[in-house]
Amino acid sequence: MLNLREIIGQRTKYNLPKWLLHPLERLLHIEEINNIISAGQDLVPQEFLRYVFRWFDVSYDVAHTAPIDDHRYIFVANHPFGALDGMMLADMLLRRWSDVGVIVNDLLMHIEPLRELWIPVNKYGRQHSAELYHQSMRSATKQLLTFPAGMCSRWVDGRVADLRWRTRFVKDAEYYNRLIVPIYVDGTLSSRFYNIYKVRRALGLSVNVELLLLVDELFRQRGTRVKIVVGRALDLRSMRGGVTECATLIRNEVYALRRFIPQQQAIHSAIADKIW
Repeated sequence: MLNLREIIGQRTKYNLPKWLLHPLERLLHIEEINNIISAGQDLVPQEFLRYVFRWFDVSYDVAHTAPIDDHRYIFVANHPFGALDGMMLADMLLRRWSDVGVIVNDLLMHIEPLRELWIPVNKYGRQHSAELYHQSMRSATKQLLTFPAGMCSRWVDGRVADLRWRTRFVKDAEYYNRLIVPIYVDGTLSSRFYNIYKVRRALGLSVNVELLLLVDELFRQRGTRVKIVVGRALDLRSMRGGVTECATLIRNEVYALRRFIPQQQAIHSAIADKIW
């Protein structure tokens, strides 16, 4: 269960006054989230994910542009929603593989029914829970999902897109002999979220105040049907350039998958049985 005072105290050693704590709890929907966790506390991760989808009345469609054979993969995706996309992609992978790990901000470890799915990292991926992280990378069976931007998409050059991708996933794919599968998730948050980001940037503020809205943005996604496109598996041995160049090429590959969105249903119907 979430206790906002404890979470903030553990990370900052700062004791929030009640006049600030209660408005934050409302903004972050702490009571509703705790009700969801409580109702699903005895469910295994995929059952809990499906329960959350029903609670929010959300769903997703998946298009595959090429068959995905049995191999050890790192699935990499853009991050438009900040939470919903991670849950949907985890559910998608669990439909085929029973052993799945999602590299996430360590704050999500407070969502107890999903803990066995999570591979926690500290803020912006600077520090890993090293033993679990490398054990997962070495695993012969675990399929891994990561969001290389490390944060949800922002308004960039007139459209919603990820900020700069970190290159750790390229290094890990090479070192642990994993193929990389790009995934594009189609979606946006509210204009409120992006407007606050633009104002913050214009004022030169470094604190990501818009992050406080992410939970409320999740609740605003009720009734959403998300479109997802899974690309072809990429082998780093066939790619030219260094780590940074490869990360950029793969990011471009993710966003190139947007072109399949209008044809999604046709692609899914044609080859879905060959994939999963």
